Amino acid sequence: MSMEPAPDSGGHSPERRAVGDLLRVRGIGRHALFLTQSEGTRLPGGLEALSGFVLEPGGRVHRFWLAWDEGRRALTLSPFAPVEEAERAFAEDAEYQAARRALGLG
Repeated sequence: MSMEPAPDSGGHSPERRAVGDLLRVRGIGRHALFLTQSEGTRLPGGLEALSGFVLEPGGRVHRFWLAWDEGRRALTLSPFAPVEEAERAFAEDAEYQAARRALGLG
């Protein structure tokens, strides 16, 4: 069983905060994560690898994996790739719909 680190006062785990920081570096400020899951791999600093999807306010979706870049000795989102036809792919997914509502996309 994997233990999730305690959330901060905003309800965000250290992993989600790290993902948010890395998204900001990519120019993505406001966003919503969905279908995230712990991958069972510890990263340096005690974080756990996390994968999932990020929805941007414009409706674009990317898949991501929080990982460690040994060459840079830093956290990274790799892979980080766009999801084609996300609305169709996730049309019936409750988490995707909640992420859309959270960003005011209906």
